[in-house]
Amino acid sequence: MSAVVKNQSKKRQVNKIIFTSYSKRNFYYRAEVSQYVLRGGNTPINPYMNFDYNLSGVVDKSLVRVANNSLIAHADELWVFGEVSDGVLAEVYLARRRKIPVRYFRRSGDGMFSEIQQSDVTLEDVSSWLWEYMLDGKDISRWHPRLRFYKEYPLVYPAYSKHNFYLQMHISQFCLEHHTVPLNPFLMFRYFIGDSVPRETVYEGNDNLVRIADEVWVFDEVSDGVLGEVRNKKKQGGTVKYFRHYSDKSPITYRRIGTDKVQFEVPRLGDEDLEDFRGEL
Repeated sequence: MSAVVKNQSKKRQVNKIIFTSYSKRNFYYRAEVSQYVLRGGNTPINPYMNFDYNLSGVVDKSLVRVANNSLIAHADELWVFGEVSDGVLAEVYLARRRKIPVRYFRRSGDGMFSEIQQSDVTLEDVSSWLWEYMLDGKDISRWHPRLRFYKEYPLVYPAYSKHNFYLQMHISQFCLEHHTVPLNPFLMFRYFIGDSVPRETVYEGNDNLVRIADEVWVFDEVSDGVLGEVRNKKKQGGTVKYFRHYSDKSPITYRRIGTDKVQFEVPRLGDEDLEDFRGEL
């Protein structure tokens, strides 16, 4: 068995899942937000990392809104960074309705974050009366279009090799168009957040995303890392599905395949042939 398969299979710490909420005006520090959450020993669900900005417009905006709302339902806590915008207001409302704890943070000029009290929050294009009305536990859904989406989508962890990194947006698009929410590791952690946090911390985050996902969807060739993610989900009794993309079609499309059609990455010199593990699929 290769060293990476062993590494991916070992039991890691289960951390809190943190939904990070912040204004689109603060989109530019999205990586810093994820770094801060990871360094605190938690796993970030960061919508502006996972979906970029509405997945660059390749899917209907309503799909992303439903996906965002669905993610909040799976968070242990919601952390607000910076000013409370109209979108942040809706996310705080959804968290409070589910009795999910909400915490607030401010970014200083040196790029550091510090926790603040709810009373010290700054509002951005949000009426103070509406903010207070929401904090009093009142229903604000009639005033906010995002709160009119009552459905939720199941969560899917897309497992794929780093060699297929270039397909990340296509994979998320496919998941959203099939009414599931991708917890896309290569988007969520942007290739390990530029190595600004320990690699093991990111692996723990990946494992936690696999844990909260309803299903794991494997795209294209199975690498040793993907095999470890499949094992983790199967140990939980979860469902794993397999898909292959067809590059001769435009746009790129995926089709579900059986385990007998799954291909494995060619092993590097000295590694075992992953074909030997087909029975674990």
